Amino acid sequence: MTAVAPQAVHLTRSANEAAELTQLEPLAQRVSQAMQQLLANFTKGAFTISAGTANAARYPEWRIAQNPFGAVLRYRLPKRGDEMLVHLPGFLICQIVDVYYGGTGNVQARGEFSSAEMRFVDSFGSQLAPLLKAEIDPDPGSVIEYTGAEIDLLQLNWPRSRDAIVVQSFFAESEKIKPTPVGLILTTDTVRLMENRRSADENPVGPADAAWSERVRSAAMRVKFPARTVLTHCNVPFSKMLTLAPGDILPLLLPAQVPLIVAGRVFARGTLGESNGRAALMIENIEKEMDQ
Repeated sequence: MTAVAPQAVHLTRSANEAAELTQLEPLAQRVSQAMQQLLANFTKGAFTISAGTANAARYPEWRIAQNPFGAVLRYRLPKRGDEMLVHLPGFLICQIVDVYYGGTGNVQARGEFSSAEMRFVDSFGSQLAPLLKAEIDPDPGSVIEYTGAEIDLLQLNWPRSRDAIVVQSFFAESEKIKPTPVGLILTTDTVRLMENRRSADENPVGPADAAWSERVRSAAMRVKFPARTVLTHCNVPFSKMLTLAPGDILPLLLPAQVPLIVAGRVFARGTLGESNGRAALMIENIEKEMDQ
């Protein structure tokens, strides 16, 4: 890989005025704190991470604008069928590893990672996964999986369905190192999921709403549905129906279980019997679809 300058240029289309991006501001602050705490394990607090702005872009445009010397950490959201990325410029990775081994972070620009730098990338990526999970998708039933790092950014293609992205920027810096951009790349579907969850958290069901919901539930429980049972049926050819006359006999076969039909669908099945001198149906089982 050809050696390149230490800084990369971001080509994104500003969308700070978009309402759906405003909810990223508190998230960005929490993620920056999580990144800084994690980075402190490698640099003993030499670097600080601050949150920048969120911008909308198209993935191909963002990718082509980045310095090819870098690493992209890939995270999969299997429950959502989605993916997110964290972009670390290569020059920043070299600085962090240099500080870790006692250096000052003053490194020369180059185009390939050492084995030590690759170990840092994988370690940082795997340890960042649970932190992102806690901030982005706190649903107990979901996970965020670190699936590895890509170091050839120009070859990293996303499906066309993920072309619309939101890039949340962060800046890593130290006393002797200028701010270097770090990017969290989210699909618009993930951003929409986060916005829906934020709205639900900010508008919980209050006492008045709970009372109204209880009244609605109580009223719904009193609604009566017509229910009927079909003892048996038979199929008669049209030709025979034309010749039917009083006194003709049609053989019938009673089933072992009789269906109970509600609103045109089989709700349950049971056996015929007698209760208090009247014919009755004893329920044997509830249909699975209706039970769910």
